[in-house]
Amino acid sequence: MKDSMDNIDQFDQFFKNSHYDILRLLLSGTGLWPFQTLKRRCAIYLAMIFVVGSGFTFEILGLMEVWHDIFELIDALPVLFFALISLSKLIYAVYTFSKLKLLLISMREYSLSSKSDEETKIYNLHALYGRKFGYIYTSLMVGHFVIFQIMTLLTRINYKGPEEKNISSNNEQKTQVGLVYPANYMIDMDTYYVPIFIHMALCEMTYTFLLATFDVLYVTSVECCCGLFEGLRYRLENAFKFENNNDGLTQDISYSNIAYSIQRHIKTMQFVAIMESIYSLPLFIHVGIIILMLSIVGFQMITNTNDINNLIKHSSYINIITINIFFENWQGQKIIDSSEKVFESAYNTEWYNMPIPARKLLIMVIMASKKPLRLTMGKIFTMSYVTFNAVMRTSMSYFTLLLSMQ
Repeated sequence: MKDSMDNIDQFDQFFKNSHYDILRLLLSGTGLWPFQTLKRRCAIYLAMIFVVGSGFTFEILGLMEVWHDIFELIDALPVLFFALISLSKLIYAVYTFSKLKLLLISMREYSLSSKSDEETKIYNLHALYGRKFGYIYTSLMVGHFVIFQIMTLLTRINYKGPEEKNISSNNEQKTQVGLVYPANYMIDMDTYYVPIFIHMALCEMTYTFLLATFDVLYVTSVECCCGLFEGLRYRLENAFKFENNNDGLTQDISYSNIAYSIQRHIKTMQFVAIMESIYSLPLFIHVGIIILMLSIVGFQMITNTNDINNLIKHSSYINIITINIFFENWQGQKIIDSSEKVFESAYNTEWYNMPIPARKLLIMVIMASKKPLRLTMGKIFTMSYVTFNAVMRTSMSYFTLLLSMQ
């Protein structure tokens, strides 16, 4: 028991003092940090269930009230979809918790494993890039959340009542003005507007925090993988230039380095396979919903050009989901590009100067790296620039359909 606690402390201390500190902070806040106590994780889960569960319930009740009006229903869907994306990722992360832990353990092992100075430098540069990008991305997500909430609040402040508009039957509409989404809290919405708005903002902040956590884990894992691929390429391209003392092989410098490269390549492919098992299904749900969100929010922008507050609110929303879907596919493209370059490095190494046993090992590397590794959505579509382009074109088609229905 004591040894187990010591190991947990060692893992926790490593992530706290490394470039993966943001990962530790975000995962701890969502109850997904494997090296925290079960009691603390359960407390975080209960708090999120209470906040998010209540908000989701009131949102569904609100949707039931506007079910008869197709355009009001469409207007309410983007926020509901955002909640579904975040919750689906959380549920699947809990389901694949053991694989998430294995992913983090692998990061630590690769970081502490024996490497040349140049390989260590390459790996650390990628880890540092992932850390900086994680902070920037989280700040971007939170910034757009703040803009969205402020614009929603200003809609309420600048609202002109029925007396000013000479309209006699708009009391129900007024109660929903200044709310992020139609909701039914079963109390007077006008009297208790402030606590209702705070509760809605808290729910949306939780969804934003969850999404930022999974995306930062995503980019950190991708950068770790890219660092491993680049270190592997360096080892292949310099197979004759330094001795390798990591695997105990002494036959020949090139043979030793090629054998070490094969071990690294296998571990990197296993790392990508773990990522695939964690992200494949959530990405499929994510991208499918994003297509609908882009078309609906684009429609909301076009139909609210006369209201500056709503225009800014919807602009910030469509901006962040466009950045998000590009980010997801960009990281997938980086995996493809990094794995493809391993084939080029293996092919361009000085194989003609190697002994026959080393050449045979090099052929194994070439064959294994000929087909690039990929991250997929539900094992159907590959995350890449091509998929991003297809998502945007499909969203535009649905957007055009909504405009034709107006």
